[in-house]
Amino acid sequence: MNHLAHLVLAGPDDGKRLGAFLGDHVKGRFALDGLPADWAAGVRLHRRVDSLCDGDERLRRFIAGLEPPWRRYAGVVLDVLFDSMLTRHWERFGPCELADFAAGVDELLVRHDAALPPRLRLFSAWARRHDLWTRYDDRAMLGRIFAGLARRHGRPSPLADGLMLLDRHPMAVERLFLELFPALMDQTREWRAVDYST
Repeated sequence: MNHLAHLVLAGPDDGKRLGAFLGDHVKGRFALDGLPADWAAGVRLHRRVDSLCDGDERLRRFIAGLEPPWRRYAGVVLDVLFDSMLTRHWERFGPCELADFAAGVDELLVRHDAALPPRLRLFSAWARRHDLWTRYDDRAMLGRIFAGLARRHGRPSPLADGLMLLDRHPMAVERLFLELFPALMDQTREWRAVDYST
């Protein structure tokens, strides 16, 4: 799952949402010691979601059936495409109107801007400037996201053409999301109720 999905799965608590946003940028167990408790809980939740997704047999089968070189990069591409699917099915899964959710996320990130790592501060400002949270199902926006991923990756890869994976397998990608996300929502609701410290 990507940023939007992690923010939704973190639930309504601001601290857990910030932790979910930080999840890919805080490395190691001991790095959590310097975070507020609710942020650390959000990072742990993010990691558990990623682990559950990575181990999902349906997702593994789909990726294993892809032709090279997609097999190697499909996980990264699907993270973004699942945010696209979440936007497409927002009325079913979103906690409120998408525009209201987006405004709340932007306000939260602005309020805590000084505490974010430099790269996330830049990303947060870029997301706000381009209305990212409401545009994950916009092909032009997806193209920009995949182009940015390819630039950051540095080595030759199909990441810039991530939309091709959706165009070649539209029903499979949507079906995977619709099978995975409800289960993730149920599971994260349980995890949020009992804040695991490991």
